[in-house]
Amino acid sequence: MARYRKRPVEIEAVQLRWTQWNEVCELLGDALTAENSDGAWEIPAAEASDTCGEEGPNYIALNVRTTHGEIAIVRHGDWIVPENEPGRFYPVKPDIFAATYEAVARDSAATEATELEKTARVFAGLHRSAEADVTRVIDLYEQWVKAGPPPLGTPLSRWWDARLVELHDAIRPDA
Repeated sequence: MARYRKRPVEIEAVQLRWTQWNEVCELLGDALTAENSDGAWEIPAAEASDTCGEEGPNYIALNVRTTHGEIAIVRHGDWIVPENEPGRFYPVKPDIFAATYEAVARDSAATEATELEKTARVFAGLHRSAEADVTRVIDLYEQWVKAGPPPLGTPLSRWWDARLVELHDAIRPDA
């Protein structure tokens, strides 16, 4: 009989536990609220898959939708693994996860390069946004110069209030 070896595959996963709640929320995204309209719920230690060394008395559970469209309960200590289909996940019990997967060592230089690239993209986006703001303010200034001083008889406070509103709208066009 022929023998087979499971191919090494890298996956993303996060363990459901209080100390990793932010990572759970990031992984699940909108699926968290879509499948848990009343939110995640607390469970006693007896119902948790693993306490993960966290002090009780309450642990956490939530629902995820699987590839087959079924709702699966993920209990404290279970691992959440995303499927290829967006918004679909499957829970893996901690002992099965430990027997099936091992942590992938990250190259610190590659991780640092990735972080620098992300930071550069954020700064580039901020720069483009600031440039657009400055351009709108300069255009507004040129309109004001072209329009000249306030017309005679116009209360100065109203005129300045209108200019401030225009300036606000130029800086925050979506507000």
